Amino acid sequence: MSVSLHLYSAKRGKQVQRDVWAFDITAATTVSPLPIDDVSALTTFGALTQAVIDAHLGTSDEFTAAQFDATSMGADAFGCILDMGGQADELERVVVKCYSGTAGATLVERSFKPSSTLTDSTLASECALGANGNIGIKVNFGNSPDFDGLTAGQIEIEVFWRAK
Repeated sequence: MSVSLHLYSAKRGKQVQRDVWAFDITAATTVSPLPIDDVSALTTFGALTQAVIDAHLGTSDEFTAAQFDATSMGADAFGCILDMGGQADELERVVVKCYSGTAGATLVERSFKPSSTLTDSTLASECALGANGNIGIKVNFGNSPDFDGLTAGQIEIEVFWRAK
């Protein structure tokens, strides 16, 4: 079998990559990654400490705790920091979907383009490329679903990006 990857050409430039992260909602404001051994995403429904963020990425202050501190990410919002191994050069857009209800029948979807940086202490839906090639995401689902009471479902994050 022959596989051809056209990651760069003078005419088209670097190709847009599409990666998907998925999480099972296992309890109120608790998720586990799918597959279960995927540790590239640091998720939160509440504040993160700077030490946890830096340890996850292996960088210093690429994303700050203040960007996730007062978001009250419980009832209506979700945060995620993606360890891209420092390989992201451009962030094109992010699509986040939350499936809940019987057989995932209820879908809430948000799609947004990147900001230059994540805004401190807000519930804004936004994503940003970090200085070291990793990605931070905050999404406000608007209390639908209510993560404080939701104990089953899935969250799916699609990231469209270009490699270095």
